[in-house]
Amino acid sequence: MWCICLPPDRIIRKISVEMNIFINFIIYQLVWFLCVFEENWGALAALFLLVGHLLLSPIRREDLKMMGVLLVIGVAVDGALHTTGYISYNVAAFPIPFWLAVIWLALATLPHHSLKWLKNRPLLSAFFGLIGGPLAYWAGVKVGAANFNWPLLSSLALLGVIWAFLWPMVMYLAGRALPR
Repeated sequence: MWCICLPPDRIIRKISVEMNIFINFIIYQLVWFLCVFEENWGALAALFLLVGHLLLSPIRREDLKMMGVLLVIGVAVDGALHTTGYISYNVAAFPIPFWLAVIWLALATLPHHSLKWLKNRPLLSAFFGLIGGPLAYWAGVKVGAANFNWPLLSSLALLGVIWAFLWPMVMYLAGRALPR
């Protein structure tokens, strides 16, 4: 009910200071769905959500740094998977489609906000990567945004290994940039 009593600038400041993990998670999920279901057009709309995240974030500089790092990692990882023929996308692009790059930008908002509790927990981060990475790709394949060019179990196993190493590294970098 505090919104009704406070002037608009104080409301934004209060939300910004809190950067509620729920808001961060919802923004990420909306970006993911827009990008996967609407591809490049959805990614354009999703960029506005990312701008909204940055406006609400009390740590914009750290979020922007993480976005830059994960964009480079995402282009390298998904670009390599695409170039080697492991995965293909419905939208032709090299090395990865625009919509996928926007998902990587949104993913970069999680380590300092809704997943900050994973900082300094490498084994738990590895477990989350092992499970969450392949599930996100598989969901994208199931809705038709991409295709695995290997058998399903081999595809999921490879992604599990990649993400079991990748996500702890991301959380390590996030922890160095901004301790818990």
